[in-house]
Amino acid sequence: MQLLKGETAPAFKVNDIWGNTIDLTQIKNEKILLSFFRYAECAVFQLRMVEIMREKKTFKEQNIEVIAIFQSQPESLKINIVDKIHFDFTIIADPDRTLYDLYDVKPSWVKMVKTMNVKGVKRVLQSIQAGFKPGGKVEGQFHQIPADFIIDQDRKILVAKYGNNVVDHIPLKEILLCC
Repeated sequence: MQLLKGETAPAFKVNDIWGNTIDLTQIKNEKILLSFFRYAECAVFQLRMVEIMREKKTFKEQNIEVIAIFQSQPESLKINIVDKIHFDFTIIADPDRTLYDLYDVKPSWVKMVKTMNVKGVKRVLQSIQAGFKPGGKVEGQFHQIPADFIIDQDRKILVAKYGNNVVDHIPLKEILLCC
């Protein structure tokens, strides 16, 4: 069942791609942007990583911890997200989909097809113009749809956004205004 605003975010304790333990219950005095993505070589998600990095200073100033979850393996994330984009927030590899299931983040062919609208095509073109190649190696479910959660210091969900298509995330301006 999808999570709703006001609910307690499900706790988890996992390792990030570097082997560091990430325990949601131990993140104190910070809000969390918990974002679920498709796979490391997806051009539109690589563009989203670049956009998050552009706001890194503001995220830090507002005490917002960013945690990105992918279906990809750690080595693929290191090559395609860390080395290529220099994304230095927390990245979790979840190829077994444990966290996807915990937060009820599901793939959907119907929502995948909905990506082929003006906004979706525009976003793919922006990704290409930014130098990211469309397609890439698919790791996990090709039709995985994103989700974003803004979680407060008490682990209450302030915003739960399950995407309606592949490019549907909470706008960064909205995240920064919310927190």
